[in-house]
Amino acid sequence: MIPASWIPHRRADGEVVGYLREAGDDFQPMDLLGRPLAEPGDWSAAEALLDEHSLAWLMDAFLLAVDGADERVRVTEVTPERVRVKRDDLGAIGGDARFWELPVPDGRLRPAPPLTEWPG
Repeated sequence: MIPASWIPHRRADGEVVGYLREAGDDFQPMDLLGRPLAEPGDWSAAEALLDEHSLAWLMDAFLLAVDGADERVRVTEVTPERVRVKRDDLGAIGGDARFWELPVPDGRLRPAPPLTEWPG
């Protein structure tokens, strides 16, 4: 669960795009999964980085270690308590729709490399 002491940062439309974590006299920008985006610094710089980072990265694929192997997944939902991911089916209709729920922050999701060829 995202700590209550972290300050939600909202973009102009009110959507939360990340958090500011106090670090002494500085603030560290944290993404929605609770991962640091940069070293602690001043408030304005941390806010600017969160605005720049925004939410587009949630559309990217991630790798999740499952039973000793990496599973390629996509984020379907993020709350301050959990992230829900789905096996990346590359847009297929039907098939094995497998989901996982992870606590936030967790640290088990890593960015997936781009696909260089169609899997299968």
